[in-house]
Amino acid sequence: MKRYLFLLMLMSAFNIYAQFEPPRVSPHALVSQTFGFTTITIEYHRPSVHERKIWGGLVPFGKVWRTGANNATTIQFNTDVKIDGNKIPAGIYSLFTIPEENDWTVILNKDVEIWGLDYNKENDFLRFKVKPAQSRFVEQLLFSFGEATDSFCQVYMNWENLQITFKVENDLINEAYLKMKEAIAAKPKDPSVYNDCVKYAADKEIYLNEALQWADKSILYGGGYISYYYKARVLFGLKKFDEALKAIDICRDKGRGEKDYDNFVSLLDFLEKQIKNIVKK
Repeated sequence: MKRYLFLLMLMSAFNIYAQFEPPRVSPHALVSQTFGFTTITIEYHRPSVHERKIWGGLVPFGKVWRTGANNATTIQFNTDVKIDGNKIPAGIYSLFTIPEENDWTVILNKDVEIWGLDYNKENDFLRFKVKPAQSRFVEQLLFSFGEATDSFCQVYMNWENLQITFKVENDLINEAYLKMKEAIAAKPKDPSVYNDCVKYAADKEIYLNEALQWADKSILYGGGYISYYYKARVLFGLKKFDEALKAIDICRDKGRGEKDYDNFVSLLDFLEKQIKNIVKK
C-alpha cells in the first residue's frame, strides 16, 4: 500500500513539472542598436503571416495598428534624438502605425502601458510619414537595424512582403562634449583622460580651443611625450602651424628612450610632413 501511495505521489509530481507548453503564437522579441553614444531598444511581439492576407486584410488600411501583437510595441532612446527633423527627448515611447497603400504614418505615443489597441491619440508625441516598399518575404514581424554611423541609424520593420524604414539621428558632437566634460570632472588630474579627450577632439575637429587647454592640463599632470603629440594635432587643426612644429620637436625630445616611442615616430613624421607641405604652399 505504501509503495502504491509513493508511486501516485511520484506521478503527481511528474505531471506538475512536465507540463507541455507550446511555442507562443506571437513570441516576444527585444532588439537594440548602439550608434555613437545612443542606444535604441525596441521591444515587441512577432505575429505570423500564416498564409493570410496582411495588408488591407488582417491589418486594415487607414486604421491605427499596434505594429506587433499583444501589448504595445515600444521604442526607447537613452539620449535625445531626432526623427524626421523632430527632436525627441530620451525616454521610452509606444510605437503605432497607420498603414496605407502609398504611405504610412508612424506614431510615437507617450503611453507605454498599453494592451492591444487601447490607444489614445491625445498622448501622441510625434507623427511622421514613411513610404512602404516591397521586400523579401518575412513570416514573422521583424524589427531590425540597417546602416549605422556614429551619428545616425536606420530602423527597419518587415512583415510579409513589405518594409518600412526611418532614420534616427543623434547630436553626436554635443553628446561627446558632455561625456568628455564628465570624464574630466571625475578625474581632473588624470593625464590619460585629457589625452583621450584631446585625441577625440582632434580626430573630429571639434572644440579645438578647449582641447588645447586640455592638452596643457595633460602636460601639467605628467602626460608625457604623447600629450605633446596630441597638442600638436590640435594646433594643426587650429592652423597654428609654427606652434604645432614646436610641439612636435618637444615630443621628440621627451619621447627618446621612452617605452613604445619607436612605434610612435611614424605618427610624428606623418603629422610633421602634413604641416610642412601646407607651410610650403
